[in-house]
Amino acid sequence: METKIKIAIIEDNAMVVVLLKQVLTELNFDIVSVVDNGEDALIEYDLYKPDLMLVDIHLNGEMTGIDVVSKIKEKTDLPIIYLTGDLDSDVIQKCKDTFPSAYLKKPIDLEQLKVTIEIVLSTFTKQKKNTDKLSAELGGMTAYNEELSDMNTHLIAATFRERGLKKELENSKALIELQSKKIHDSINYSLRIQQSIIPTAEVFAEALDKHFVFYRPKDVVSGDFPWLMKKDKYVYFGAIDCTGHGVPGAMMSMIGNLLLNAIVINGIECLTPSEILANLHKAVVQTLKQDAEGNKTADGMDASLCRIDYEKSELLFSGAHLPMLFLRDGELETFKGDKFPVGGMQYRNRNTYSDHIIPLKQGDKFFIFSDGIIDQIGGEEKMKLMTANLRLFIEENGALSMSDFGLAVEKMFYEFMGINKQVDDVLLIGVEI
Repeated sequence: METKIKIAIIEDNAMVVVLLKQVLTELNFDIVSVVDNGEDALIEYDLYKPDLMLVDIHLNGEMTGIDVVSKIKEKTDLPIIYLTGDLDSDVIQKCKDTFPSAYLKKPIDLEQLKVTIEIVLSTFTKQKKNTDKLSAELGGMTAYNEELSDMNTHLIAATFRERGLKKELENSKALIELQSKKIHDSINYSLRIQQSIIPTAEVFAEALDKHFVFYRPKDVVSGDFPWLMKKDKYVYFGAIDCTGHGVPGAMMSMIGNLLLNAIVINGIECLTPSEILANLHKAVVQTLKQDAEGNKTADGMDASLCRIDYEKSELLFSGAHLPMLFLRDGELETFKGDKFPVGGMQYRNRNTYSDHIIPLKQGDKFFIFSDGIIDQIGGEEKMKLMTANLRLFIEENGALSMSDFGLAVEKMFYEFMGINKQVDDVLLIGVEI
């Protein structure tokens, strides 16, 4: 018999509770707890141990929903979906500090609720499988260490030398555990630093209005990053794919982000995307000393860069290896990037980039992305997703709003990936005029 997913509802609005219970019951979830205050929420969490919690930010009593989540997160990791009508930036930032899985804005859209719960549970399940696998491997190593320790316990009884070996083993084990903790702490701190330089959802919403950003690092930190900058009447934004992923890729992403900001902010005139890419290429070469004799490194980045002039209703696009897909009246057109990357000396000063100038009209939609999404392995044949299938997906879902499209493409990606590993960092940005 299949075990139902247990869900707890922490909500002080009776009408919202009725709606949630109706929808969750139809979806065959087991609603184990419904409370309207933080104190009871903590008690019933310990009693029922739910698999997912829907938490209102503002509750009856002295505790807020954020307080409840913070207390629970001290004990265990758990998928949390905040329910809120409060978009105050300070409140949202406090929510982010608890690392929730998603937000749902009141009044709640039922379809969005269903899709969000599906995605959250699917994502959390995959993450938990990876965590359990790592825990099992660590458990195996621990058991092996314990076996060695037991063997040494018998041996050290014979000589002082063997006693010394046991002490050395214990010291080595403690050192390894300490080093492992330092590595994990460093990676997690690197994640916070990287997240601090990436434009927030609020910054994107203020600059681009109708849009979505689908961003999924392969590891904790990412070599891909979304970038956005406003200067004068222009909005610049891009999808940047740095060499590698994980910590090496993240280091390149920090360099790329800082250099892009400096190029745009310090420029006397507002540059076109191709001029920005040309300046970025020179800056990467100089920063990494790639033009020095004997330096054979080819680290750099691919980029898809846009500039919107809302006053003139004009879009400029330039790409380094990466393209842009442009949808107008159901027709999808591909604007290819130039064949040169940013950084590296393999082309020896032949890196040149061109601008595509596109007059805009209301309803136009365009998409930029790193190659992580099209290189993902999945499906029944375990093949790459490929640009052709991404184009087909955009054409079939072109009528969706940008927010709904973002949810749809996220669901499509995870269903396509299935049980396969994520092969690279994934970044896809969509904008509607």
